[in-house]
Order: sequence, then structure tokens, then C-alpha cells
Amino acid sequence: MTTRDAGRISRARGGDGRRAPVHRADLRIEAWGPTREACFAEAVRALVDSFVRRTLPVPASTVSYEVIGAGDAALLVSVLGEVITRIRRRNEVPVVTEVTATPGGVLLRCEVLDTGAVLSSGVLPKGISRPRARIGPTENGWFCSVRVDV
Repeated sequence: MTTRDAGRISRARGGDGRRAPVHRADLRIEAWGPTREACFAEAVRALVDSFVRRTLPVPASTVSYEVIGAGDAALLVSVLGEVITRIRRRNEVPVVTEVTATPGGVLLRCEVLDTGAVLSSGVLPKGISRPRARIGPTENGWFCSVRVDV
């Protein structure tokens, strides 16, 4: 079974999931979940999985922050963009992420590690391509796809 087939099977059954198909100049992340917020959380996890080995120590601290956006696709870009900014500027790598809806966007509660505590297995992302961000409901929940500049 290929990664693509596994993703289709998981989405067909419902539940959470994610995958990061390989592309030459950038990274494309796909994620899904039973709710929009679960889909956002899986997208964050897929982003982190793209450059961090998953054998990680216990998170050092918890941070919370609100992200706003006009529409679901813009909110997806803002969520992932904020995560990238926090990784690059504050050295905070989210290893567990919970997402809750707010009136203007979403609240992220992340258990984080310092970047020095994780082993890199890939290139640190630089940004998100707005025109390539897609998110929406499906028959089994929510699905999103976004291109990440590396």
C-alpha cells in the first residue's frame, strides 16, 4: 500500500490524519480530521513532522495564542505561518497542539520544546503559499492542503 492509498483509506474511514507528499522545491502538506479545528491541529503536526524526528523528549512548556483570518483558507495560512514564526524567532517547536474555535479565528494551545531539544530530519520551513492553501468539509470531516516554502 502506498502512502497515497493509506491516506485515502484513513480519510474514507474518518478520523484524524496527515501526510506530506514529496515535491522538489517545496513541501505539500495534506491533513484531515473530523472537525475544522482537528484538521488545523493535524496540519501543524504535519508541518513539524516535515523537519523533526518524532522521538521527542517531554515538552518543556505550554503556550497559547490566538490566530485570526478572514475565511478558512486564510486562517489555515495564518495558523501555519504563526507556527513557523514561533519556531524561527522564539525557538518554540509545537509537539502537541490543541485548536479551539474563537469568534475571530482559533486559539492554539501548544506544548512546546526548544529547537535545541529536537533532532532535525529535514529543512526548516520558511513560509506558506497563500494561493495554494485549501481547506473545506468532506463527507467524513475536514480536509486541507497547503504548500510550504522550504
